[in-house]
Amino acid sequence: MIQAVQSKPSDYRISRGYLLQIAVVFIAYLLAGKLGQATTNIRSSNLGPVWPAYGVALAAILICGYRVWLGVAAGAFLVAFFSPVSHVAALGQATGATVAAMTGAFLLHRFADFRPSLSRLSDVLSLLAFGGFGSAIVSASIGVLVLDATNAHAYSGWGAAWLIYWLGDATGVLLVTPLALYFTDFLKLRGRRRITELTVLFLFLALTCFVIFSDLPSIPVKLHLMAFAVLPFIIWAAIRFGVGVTALAILVVAAIATVETALGSGPFATNTAFVNAVLLDVFFGVLSISGLSLAAVIAERERAECEREQVVSKQAAMEARLEAAQALQLSEQRWRLAAQAGKMYAYEWDVATDVVLRSGEVASVLGPEKEGSRLTRQQLLTRVHPDDRALFIASAAERTPENPDTQISYRLLRPDGSVIWLEKIAHAFFDRDGRMVRMVGMITDVTQRKQAEERLREYEKTVEGLEEMIAVVDREYRYLIANRRFLSLRDMTSDQVVGHSAKEILQDGVFEAVVKEKLDECFQGNVVRYEMKYTYPELGQRDLSVSYFPIDGTDGVDRVACILQDITDRKRAERDLAGMSQKLIEAQEQESSRIARELHDDINQRLALLAIDIDAAKQNPPNSAEELTRLLAEVWDRIDEVSSEVQSISHQLHSSQLEHLGIVSAVKSFCRDTAARQNVEIDLTHDNIPEPVSQDVSLCLFRVLQEALHNAVKHSKVRHIEVSLGCSGDHLRLTVSDRGIGFDMERATNNGGLGLISMQERARIVNGAIAIESRPMGGTTIHVLVPFKSEQSSQQAAG
Repeated sequence: MIQAVQSKPSDYRISRGYLLQIAVVFIAYLLAGKLGQATTNIRSSNLGPVWPAYGVALAAILICGYRVWLGVAAGAFLVAFFSPVSHVAALGQATGATVAAMTGAFLLHRFADFRPSLSRLSDVLSLLAFGGFGSAIVSASIGVLVLDATNAHAYSGWGAAWLIYWLGDATGVLLVTPLALYFTDFLKLRGRRRITELTVLFLFLALTCFVIFSDLPSIPVKLHLMAFAVLPFIIWAAIRFGVGVTALAILVVAAIATVETALGSGPFATNTAFVNAVLLDVFFGVLSISGLSLAAVIAERERAECEREQVVSKQAAMEARLEAAQALQLSEQRWRLAAQAGKMYAYEWDVATDVVLRSGEVASVLGPEKEGSRLTRQQLLTRVHPDDRALFIASAAERTPENPDTQISYRLLRPDGSVIWLEKIAHAFFDRDGRMVRMVGMITDVTQRKQAEERLREYEKTVEGLEEMIAVVDREYRYLIANRRFLSLRDMTSDQVVGHSAKEILQDGVFEAVVKEKLDECFQGNVVRYEMKYTYPELGQRDLSVSYFPIDGTDGVDRVACILQDITDRKRAERDLAGMSQKLIEAQEQESSRIARELHDDINQRLALLAIDIDAAKQNPPNSAEELTRLLAEVWDRIDEVSSEVQSISHQLHSSQLEHLGIVSAVKSFCRDTAARQNVEIDLTHDNIPEPVSQDVSLCLFRVLQEALHNAVKHSKVRHIEVSLGCSGDHLRLTVSDRGIGFDMERATNNGGLGLISMQERARIVNGAIAIESRPMGGTTIHVLVPFKSEQSSQQAAG
């Protein structure tokens, strides 16, 4: 009876995978063998200095296991079959290659504890010793015996053939097997810098190889002695990229050197074929042993550091778990203390039974309750403030598996009748059908916070319409309130300021340099006032008067009210006033000096000359009455001149006519005297001025007239000046004009001329106004308008 055996899908997959492995090994060996046979110029009877196919065979056994020997054997036989040897020799070489590869794998696994990852120096050395030079003894011995038996002689004898056979297979392992085992290294390369560095490495390596091994006609000097100049690039690859890239770099050097040697150039093409082959293999061996060993040492060190870090990390994790376990023992007690201090309690609501279980801290929040810590949600709902019941119900009804968390604030009626604000933070749990089964959360007493928020809202209403900049900050220096004036000057919105730290809002390090210290002083309970400069986006730098007032909370000062006033204009006026006072003092000193000079240089000199003449007359009396009369007349005229000059000086200092006869007479007299003294023409027109005109108003107009005529005579360069004094309603009007050279008003204003400032200040004192019109070569006109009586005079009269 024949029973049908049905194969399992897993057996089918294993069988298909096995065949695929054999096919891949077969194709890889075949391609490597063809590449090894390509350099016929340095080969002899199917033997050459480099046989990469053997490296493929050993790598296949190490990666896939002994079961892929069939792919190795088939590939080795087919490569040898198409070479210039007999079919029997081809079969013998294939057998030797297969047995040698399996022997190498066996030696590595049996005696060396070999790891294909090549992460240890011992792995690389084992691969070189057992997999390369060790197993190649088997393939070389079998292969040379078979070739000798079939009369296929290579190189110069049996010993030379065996040596080349052995070195060629060993070199194939050194060049190909590490690359095959570590090919996945290239898939791990990430980052533009790493890829760029790798590209630069291989470009320079290839260029160096071509320069050394190609005997370029453009380089007259042979560089054969510099064959090991490629070693720094191998070291570069070993240090920066590991075993895989190092193996590829060695393979690139081997490929270029082998091809150039086959073409008859380079340091390994100057001797016999046997010597060239041996030297080439030795060169490849030195590069492989050096580069792969260095890469393995670096990889082993990095792995050791990684393992050490893992050990340290595990120790830290263990210590953390121990600390967590110790902390867990005290967590419950600490949580209860924290809950009591923070006025909070935990709760759990079972939806099916509608029972709410509350932790023991509920009594410290709500006070003693007859229900204790257990009640139904319906009972709880009856105590919620009517305005908050809808929110309270929705906080549970609107929960979904996608949105299980809730946070609300609501009012609750305590057993003693008082109302308390509570904040609920809870998480809902659902079953597989999406139905809520329970809710767990924390309840916190936030009554004080709500009251503080209400006070803040009252503060906001109070300060919003004020012109001063007003803000309130807490102990973390966060803005709680900022009125419209505070925000507009900074060109910011409330959302950009409220809730943010003053350190974020204030510019140029002002907070750390000035504000923080002053706020800290205020938080100690002191009222703080100071002045500072601050730069605003639109206004630029401004002078501020800053006042800080502490605001008491439940635990002392917890907020500070900040009031800022813009005092830029006041500071500027103070500076201007200080400058004006200095200029007035200087003018007073100059006027005193002028009067002193006039009295000394003019009046005193005239009086001295007059005294000399009188003394001379005493010494030599006139001989006749006529001479005496003439002398007395001259003396009288000179005394009259001195008297007139003294009167002029006195009139400038104080006009008695202004005091006794009024403003019109004083103006007429001064214009007449000035015209006579300065030799100019002054055209005066005036209205009938009603009396009385206050003394300070009259003095203001008279001093302005003095200054205006003095400037016109001195600077206008004309001899005709017009003066007009009139009345407009309850104001007096004075106009002084000339058609002289004029001046630049902007420059004169910027220079702060004392004459202009004096006239403007005198008009301001009596609540008057002054306007000055002038331009270069366009003349000057001064208009003054003042009330009949100044405010000062009115107050004195009322007194």
